[in-house]
Amino acid sequence: MIFGLKKLTKKERLSLLVISCVFFLCYIIRIVSGNFKLVDSDEYLYTADIIKNGQYFYRDLNFEDAFLKTRRPFFYPLFLAAFGSFNLIAILFIQTLLGIFNAYLLLQLYKKLQGKLVGYFTLFFIFSFSIFVYTQLIMSEWLAMLLLTLLSLLLTSDFNKKRFFWIQIITALLAFTKPVFFPIIYLNLFYFSVYFFKKKNFSFSLFIPAILLFLYLGFNNYRTSYTHFSSIENTNLIDYNLYYYKSSTESKPIADQWVRSVYDESQKYQDFKTRSEFIKSKASEEIRTHFISYSWYHFHTAVRGIFDPGRFDLMTFFKKEDGRQGFLEILNSEKSIKNIMKNEYFYIYLLLIPALIILLAKLFFSAFFVWKGKSNVNFLNFYLLILVLYYILITGPVNSSRLMMPFQGLFIVFATLGIQKMKERIKTPTQFYI
Repeated sequence: MIFGLKKLTKKERLSLLVISCVFFLCYIIRIVSGNFKLVDSDEYLYTADIIKNGQYFYRDLNFEDAFLKTRRPFFYPLFLAAFGSFNLIAILFIQTLLGIFNAYLLLQLYKKLQGKLVGYFTLFFIFSFSIFVYTQLIMSEWLAMLLLTLLSLLLTSDFNKKRFFWIQIITALLAFTKPVFFPIIYLNLFYFSVYFFKKKNFSFSLFIPAILLFLYLGFNNYRTSYTHFSSIENTNLIDYNLYYYKSSTESKPIADQWVRSVYDESQKYQDFKTRSEFIKSKASEEIRTHFISYSWYHFHTAVRGIFDPGRFDLMTFFKKEDGRQGFLEILNSEKSIKNIMKNEYFYIYLLLIPALIILLAKLFFSAFFVWKGKSNVNFLNFYLLILVLYYILITGPVNSSRLMMPFQGLFIVFATLGIQKMKERIKTPTQFYI
């Protein structure tokens, strides 16, 4: 088989059963809560609708229509469109089953890497709350996580051209699932070009992601007369990255005023192309002016986001939020920590204590596993490590538990292997002196 799947042991089957039970328990809680969507969910559903009715392929040059049409890539909306006659509860049930399948594949990856401590794997998984949260929302994070798991299985297998073809397909699908992944296509092209040059070999699959990317860029240019991957690019720069930067380095009122001034001035451009170019130029000008301080801010906030325990994630079970009420808003602006303590669901935050402890343990043991196993890393495995580091760095000020969710499966596997490696290192000296 292309992924090299094997039969699970009794302990591994028990682990999958426990994880499945937690998935279904969270699914029941989700149904009772009635909160199936975030603000972004409506954009995915909108894109799914225009795919079904064919409007996705129409030209729209005015800003508002083109902005909505190109905001979300097509892969997850295509999934939603395929189940368009289902209600949201049914769609979330299908996502739950796929989440369990993802857990099965992660167990297969753990098994392939000679993992033996299944109990730790289970513990890390069930305390990775974001996995359950976003698998059972109309959001694309669970799909990105599934694709990354499949990619990891391929990258830890023996290299051949058939597997490489699927590596390239999955790389492209990651980009068409979440815009943050699309620059990885350039990394992919460079990295594997070096690989084939060193091996004095070649595969036409090398160009598949790049070809698909440029076709999609051309398609968006046809629809809007502006070559871009997603309209979310400018929004993230203005509304989040630079807004948080200016809130942190100057003040929140100044940041609010700057954002308003950019959008107010942009109103004089009615078509999508010229307004987008104007907004992008304002963002670029701000970054150029404060390049060093912004670069440092972007870097340290990206790293900081790794340690987000997921307060916003847990609150989705109880109330719909607007995306401006989590820890990021407190850390990146002048909001007080008292704001979250006043919340009527403050007792839920107690769950963040074990979640944070488990998160720190995952990160520590993952780093230990990578560092101590670096001598065994081959060219393909190293690509996976670069992918993780690149993703963290590119997210910048918006990095959070939600954005890190697609990589939680890898952290679970690596952390459990790290514990196993540490146990082996502790045990070996004792046996030596005996």
